[in-house]
Amino acid sequence: MKKLLFVLAVTFIGQQAFSQMYIVTLSQSNSQVTHTACPSGEAVLSIVTPAGSITYICLGGTSIGVNSDVIGIINQELNNILGMPDGYKLIETNNGSSDHNGFIKDQEINYGTTWYFAVP
Repeated sequence: MKKLLFVLAVTFIGQQAFSQMYIVTLSQSNSQVTHTACPSGEAVLSIVTPAGSITYICLGGTSIGVNSDVIGIINQELNNILGMPDGYKLIETNNGSSDHNGFIKDQEINYGTTWYFAVP
């Protein structure tokens, strides 16, 4: 019985250690950041895959007001991750250093917001 318990415990721990994770971060491009093709001052959505590759998406501004598609682009990218066949789920959201109860305040995005997705 002890051997069976040990095997089950090792299996459970092994599954947790090898879980796959996506990390999505909202930041602002600046002149010191050379890894993005976004103009300085624009919002950038960085998507880190479980393999470690990073995709940068320029959002074309910071406002989510009238005639802005920033929120739509963010929604589409988050839905792309949730819709993957592996079954990723949102497990954590960090709203940056200035927590405004979400990633939007006064129609401006809150830089530093990070979403964590994993397979449960």
